[in-house]
Amino acid sequence: MTSAAERQRARFAALDPLLPSPPPLPPGEPLEAGGAIGTVAHVRFAAGSWQRLWGPARLQILSAVLPADAGAGMSALLSAWRERIALADAEPDSACTVTWPSRDVAVMRAFLDHGLAPQLALAVRAPAKGDAHTVPGVTVRESSGGDLEEIVELRFEELRYTSFVGHGVVRPGAKALLAEEVRRGLQFGGRIWIAEEEGVTVGMVTSGKRSPIPGDALAGRLPPGEWGYVGTLAVTGAARGRGIGRALTAVAHDELFSPSLRGTFVSYNPTNPLSPVFWHRQGYRPLWTTWAAGPASALR
Repeated sequence: MTSAAERQRARFAALDPLLPSPPPLPPGEPLEAGGAIGTVAHVRFAAGSWQRLWGPARLQILSAVLPADAGAGMSALLSAWRERIALADAEPDSACTVTWPSRDVAVMRAFLDHGLAPQLALAVRAPAKGDAHTVPGVTVRESSGGDLEEIVELRFEELRYTSFVGHGVVRPGAKALLAEEVRRGLQFGGRIWIAEEEGVTVGMVTSGKRSPIPGDALAGRLPPGEWGYVGTLAVTGAARGRGIGRALTAVAHDELFSPSLRGTFVSYNPTNPLSPVFWHRQGYRPLWTTWAAGPASALR
């Protein structure tokens, strides 16, 4: 196990210099096949929870250490996982996911062959100020407490769009959950920028700073240090295509920049027809991709 982990660590470093050293396999149901070793974590989200807006009620999450032939090892592991899922009779509101380095095309082939599709990309950008950009007639300002209703409407519009092209799920009570999340984000140091045209809100972006710490979602995903993040970017349908998203992002990047910053990161859906092109133009490139099959029984 130690030699396999060391080999994978060296392989990841060769694939992408920004990949941090892989942590040990997390706790979970053990899985082994074709020289690959993995664990499967089972997660169930409570009814009415925030997480159910962005995915199914139940997730099975695979983590793996692969042999020298990484593609064959992952393929064997996915086949063994598929047999186990078939025996368990997975529920409809479920998915199986694997998060893997975006540049690992050998393993990507195994994901595609087994029916997984790219669901989410974690993309990174070198530390830099924003590229100044303005849109005639549009002003960008920091939000105030009086913007809550407009922000929630934009977040809901973004959720609804994501439900068509990706992993968003418009569930009962979605707007109340979005409002609660906006309040929490502001309370814990996040910032929201608003784009206005003739006094009407036409766009928004959230941003803040985080540092990977053991046990959180960024552990093992980003190198240690302070990272800026750009969260939800939303522009009303009628106002798209005019550079408003670019203007909002430029302001967020300016506010996040500092000499100590390692970089900034953003998450987007690779199958969204708008997001990948936009974020790549802002200087981001994918570091990790989450692959998913839903329901879990769709893994082949």
